[in-house]
Formats: sequence, C-alpha cells, structure tokens
Amino acid sequence: MFISVTLKAQHDTTAQPKKIRITPLPVIYYSPETRFGFGALVAGSFNAANDSLTTASYAQTYILYTANNQYDWGNKLRYYSPQNKFIFEGKFSFTYFPEFYYGIETETPLLKKDTIAYNKLTTDLRFYWRLNKNLYAGFAVRHNKIYDIDSPTGGQFQIDQPRGYQGYNLIGFAPALTYESRDSQTYPQRGIFAEVVLMPYPKWSDRYYGFFNLRIDARKYIPLKIISDRDVLALQAFININSGDVPFKDMADIGGGNVMRGYYTGYYRYNNLYALQAEYRAGLWRFIGIDVWIGGALTPKSWYRVGDNSFKPNAGIGLRFMINKKDQLNIRVDQGFGKQQQQGFYLDIAEAY
Repeated sequence: MFISVTLKAQHDTTAQPKKIRITPLPVIYYSPETRFGFGALVAGSFNAANDSLTTASYAQTYILYTANNQYDWGNKLRYYSPQNKFIFEGKFSFTYFPEFYYGIETETPLLKKDTIAYNKLTTDLRFYWRLNKNLYAGFAVRHNKIYDIDSPTGGQFQIDQPRGYQGYNLIGFAPALTYESRDSQTYPQRGIFAEVVLMPYPKWSDRYYGFFNLRIDARKYIPLKIISDRDVLALQAFININSGDVPFKDMADIGGGNVMRGYYTGYYRYNNLYALQAEYRAGLWRFIGIDVWIGGALTPKSWYRVGDNSFKPNAGIGLRFMINKKDQLNIRVDQGFGKQQQQGFYLDIAEAY
C-alpha cells in the first residue's frame, strides 16, 4: 500500500503553483543478493520552473533490512535547474553487506564460492552545465570506502586474497560528458541518455589503489504503442573498462537489479565489461504492465581482447504495477535468467534503466 501527497508552493498570485509530488512507501524488496528486504522509501518529484523546458527533478531516500542480515541506507537526487541549464546528480549510501564471493577472473565461479561481509560507504556526485539543447559537460567525484571485511569461513576468499581484501579507500575526480533528451526520469518513453566518465583514482596511500576507470552508459527509448500508449522499447549499451590496480569490489562485475539481471552480483568479475540489453515494456490494463528483455555481455581480461572469455547471455520477464500515475512510477517484479543455471527474482521500485 502507498500514500501519495502533493505539496504546493505559492510564490505570487499570477504564477502557477509549483508542485512537489511525494510518495512514501513501505518497502518489500527481493533480490538474489538480499533475499527479502523490508523498510521504507520516500520518492519525490518536482519542477524547478513551471514551463515545458524544465525536466522534472527526482529524489529518493530509503532504508532497508534484509533476511540476510544486511543493512542498506541510500539516497539519490537528480536535479534540473530552470530550462535544464544545470544538472546535479548525487548518490550516497551506507551498507553492511554479507554476500557470496565467486572468485576473480574465472569462468568456473561455483568452484570459488565463499561468504564474506563488509561495510561500504559510497558518495557519487555529478555536476553538469548545458552546452546546447541536450549536451552537457562537467565533472564527477566519487568516494568509495570498503572496510571491516570479514570472511568467517576462512575459505576461498582468504586463499585468493584479492586486491583490496583487507579494505580500501578510493577517491576519484573526472571530466564527464552527458547527452540527455529523455521525456521522463522514472518511465522514459522517448529520447536518449548517454554518459561518458573517465575516472582516475590516484594512489594516495597504502590503503588506496591507483587505476583508471572508463564508464559509458548509452540508452535509447522508442515509443511503440502496440498494446497501449505506454509501450516502449528500451535499449542500453553499458561499457565498464578498468586499467591498473583495481580492488575486487570495484572491478566490472555482472549481475544485480539493473545490468544483466539474472546473475548474482559478482558471479563473474573481470576488469572489463561490455553489455547490451533490450527491453520491451507494455501496458496491459489500467495500472498493470508487462515487460520482457534479452541481453548479453562480454568480460575480457584486456579491454581490446573482447572475445577471450565466454559470452554471458541473459533474458527475463516481469510485471509492472503503477503506484504514481503522474510520474508513471512502477513497482517492478522481474525474473531473470543467465547461463550456468543462474537466475534471479527482483522486486523493486522504478525501471532497471
């Protein structure tokens, strides 16, 4: 169940009132990494200006506790200034996360399976200024701290001792470029989003690792209107390339609720990832929708040797339940499948991409 609240801010007697749409929700969550999670989420959207040139901004905060004794507190904001002249995106999260470890750069992950737990503190900031109608340039800042890593079994993780196994800090600063023409942040039906970030992480001390990370995220949304006027084909190309001394939790891993659903996060963990996804999202009846997707990924040890490891396919099907008609915010229920009998069930808020 949910409650939707609309707040209005009046600036003068002639201007149209600005609306802040707030949706507080009790959360029931599920993923292969967490099993069931329970908590609360507050999502909000608002416009910095009352005109057709300003994209609605979106904010979200949540706190979760899972059946695997994991804690997760996360916050994110994507703000558009009037006429989209400036974009700020910020993410902050703190997690305590017991999970499975499946080894590093191996095609037989089950032989490496172990259990680890750690604390993680992450801050990710983007600052963009508009160059023309849809093109933005700016910079990115990222801090990632992994600490209090524990391997209670004393098994494969302690044998491997992957880079960063005792904990580590990362601080990176990078130029960034983005193209943004989506018509919505929560359920885009047309437009393009593309972002390129080249992030160097300097080696500040013994607990810091020095490497370069190139991340490219490109998405295209095509309205179809086959079953309903909500139908859309969503395409994504995602590239994650690393060079240098990359700690294990910052390698390019497969899995999770966004890229390559159907795999446990980190089931395959390499320095490089090239992934493609295509998803058809359709409205079925009133607030109920359906989606199907296919995808695949390559995980080369070197960025230029794209075929030196096996192809990792994925596919899946899901249902959508609209909880905010104004912003078309959905609860999504997905079942994904991968190779080596990998599969995952996901219960979450908003689309995967």
